[in-house]
Amino acid sequence: MALTTAPKALTGSTRHRWIAAWRSLTHTPHRRAVHAFRLAAERGDGKELASMLAPDVAVVVDSGDDEYPTVRVVRGVDDAAVLLMHGLTDPADVVITERPVNDQPGLVLERDSERVAVMTIDFIAGLMAVVWIRLQPEKLRHWIHV
Repeated sequence: MALTTAPKALTGSTRHRWIAAWRSLTHTPHRRAVHAFRLAAERGDGKELASMLAPDVAVVVDSGDDEYPTVRVVRGVDDAAVLLMHGLTDPADVVITERPVNDQPGLVLERDSERVAVMTIDFIAGLMAVVWIRLQPEKLRHWIHV
């Protein structure tokens, strides 16, 4: 039996419980990494944050603007760390919470109880390989599945 899929012999609620348990186990390292990432950003510890990034990390920022869509990509540890530190530590009125986003550990940024961005992170070998940042609150309300 492969560890990545639920046994085919299981049916109904037993299969769903098995899948939920497996997701919980596989997401735990990512949750811890996202938590450590948030804490480093809140402390303003750019060196710690940079140590969590893969050497060829990419930060992808999607403006979410329907009329003038813009996607920007920043590559490399130094540039990515500067962008992330700026976006996560400068706005004093932004609250960052850890929440599942599309069934994976992520961060939700809110200002005055209104979502301004969500972040998800893809990992390779325990390091952050791609950080996805999506803006535009009106689009985001459909993205967050708790």
